Amino acid sequence: MMATIEEQKKIDFQNVVVRFSVRFDYVLFPFEIVELVDHLAKAGYAPMVPPPPKMLGQNVRLSAKGKIAQKGDIEIEVNDERGVLAATSSIPISATQSLNEIIGIIRDKLGVDLAEKAVFYELMGNLDIKTGRNASEMIERISEKNKCIEELGKILNQDISNYTLRLVPKGQVPSQTEWLDITIEPNIIKPSTAYRVLVICRSKDKSKMEKFIQSWTENLTNIIKAIET
Repeated sequence: MMATIEEQKKIDFQNVVVRFSVRFDYVLFPFEIVELVDHLAKAGYAPMVPPPPKMLGQNVRLSAKGKIAQKGDIEIEVNDERGVLAATSSIPISATQSLNEIIGIIRDKLGVDLAEKAVFYELMGNLDIKTGRNASEMIERISEKNKCIEELGKILNQDISNYTLRLVPKGQVPSQTEWLDITIEPNIIKPSTAYRVLVICRSKDKSKMEKFIQSWTENLTNIIKAIET
């Protein structure tokens, strides 16, 4: 069931951090990170790595692991040992657009089509959600419908409940390239006023990932609405 505009207004997304990345099947990146940083600077990104030493030999490659550039609140990160390129932002769609822009720069300026060697794309996000309801009580209500929780309480000789709701695809395991993991629990610092939500979504299908990110707000809104109904 779709959440109405009025219902969506009651849900406040806070402290959002989203990282959209792509993993490539390369032993070594087929371009120099220094060259990429130069082109990112021309595209309006501020470099976050120092310039290379002038006395390096022609056959020496600089390894890169960490943040290399930033534009606004968007941070660009690489790990050439693992073959990862990532964009992090407080706005999911901005992370997607930035990563697409950089893949385009690498294709057009460095002559490397990274899409041909993409193993999978991955979104990792975390945020707080406030609705005006008591998050601990809302999660605890789920336990009331779970007979197993009642039996476990008898073993421990006390009433117990769920503290975390974790949603994953049935029959799949985290090591697969196709994966979804949504964890919802009371924020440990303010459990009565906010949910803490962690999201991992992974797929080798880039269009599937982009659709997931576009529906991020709507999907999380409807999940929280279902919990509180």
